[in-house]
Amino acid sequence: MHRSYLKTILNSTLNTKFIIFILIQFLPLKELNSEEWEENKLNIKFIQNLNTTNSPKWEKLEINEEKYQQKIIWDKIEIKNDFIREDYNPNKDSNKLLERSRNSEDLTLGNKFRSVSRNLIYKGNLYPEMSFWIPSSFKHSKRFTYTLTGQLLGNPTNRSHKDDCNWDEFWKSCADSQFFFEATPVNTKYFSLGLNYSQQESFLGNRADGTWRDAGQAIGFQLKTNLNSSQGFSIIGNNLYNPYGKGGPNNKHPKPGETVQADLGRSYLFLYSKAWDLGKHFNSNSHSLMNLNAGFGNGRYKSAKEIETNWINLGKYEPIFSFGIALNKKFSIFTEYAGQYAGVGISLRPVNLPLTATFMLRDFQGSNQGIINCKNGDPENCRATIDTRLVFHF
Repeated sequence: MHRSYLKTILNSTLNTKFIIFILIQFLPLKELNSEEWEENKLNIKFIQNLNTTNSPKWEKLEINEEKYQQKIIWDKIEIKNDFIREDYNPNKDSNKLLERSRNSEDLTLGNKFRSVSRNLIYKGNLYPEMSFWIPSSFKHSKRFTYTLTGQLLGNPTNRSHKDDCNWDEFWKSCADSQFFFEATPVNTKYFSLGLNYSQQESFLGNRADGTWRDAGQAIGFQLKTNLNSSQGFSIIGNNLYNPYGKGGPNNKHPKPGETVQADLGRSYLFLYSKAWDLGKHFNSNSHSLMNLNAGFGNGRYKSAKEIETNWINLGKYEPIFSFGIALNKKFSIFTEYAGQYAGVGISLRPVNLPLTATFMLRDFQGSNQGIINCKNGDPENCRATIDTRLVFHF
């Protein structure tokens, strides 16, 4: 019995060892060697030192406020300006700036067209003329107020002189010079109103009358407005009043022996203008423009046949037009039908001054205008001639 008891205990012990052996094989026990234990101790010690030595310590500091405080002391100072002249007017410069601002209004108009007589202004640029006898209808630019024009007609527009003049005959009996002055004193936001003065008798050659009273003077007006940025409308009266008379009768021929010096004729014009921006071309820094002027006029703007019947003053209204293209702000070409005068032309602005030179070729052989412009009223006698003028704005 004792032996069987010992055997039972032994078997139980062996079974227990076997079970413990099996558990050891499956449990994730990690054995630490001596080096790992030492490293672990060092890490623990470093963390303890870090927590004790690097913790912030607060301390109250005393600051001397007087040392850091800046005192601001205000004091009244009298300024004596010894550079102001006795005639100095503080309002004078402001008035100049205001006037300059008004005159430069066109620089800020964007895409709005403005006119100066027959020239256009667009995006701050002054363009050449795109007609010879027909004005532009856009509201007058505030950039310029006055215009002077000197004009030379290449041959006489009557039946009594031949058209093929040589150089000497040109100055003695063929050429006819005229001068014009335009002023636009009223220029509001919506319209412009100006006066035009003309001297119509030649001061050149044997045809010159030689006296101021006999210069064929006349006065008219021009009222212009913009319908929108690129369309304009105008009512213009040319040569309506003759200060010294000698303008002839209205709508009929003068009596035999009656002297007429203001011979460009009284007329009214009702005109519409349209302009287009064609963009930049030919490596130009200015835009190309296209311009159309069209409407109705009487006087010299009537057809040659009507003038032959009822003369040059007032009378029947008939259609007129001009069409031009400005390649840039220096050069333009155009064609025009203005009743008695019709032809093609070019206009130039060769220098950076408000100066324009314009040339028109007219009176071609066989043209209808020949019945009054050419010798004996025969269109076949016409010889093409060039009319020229210089225009200066200021």
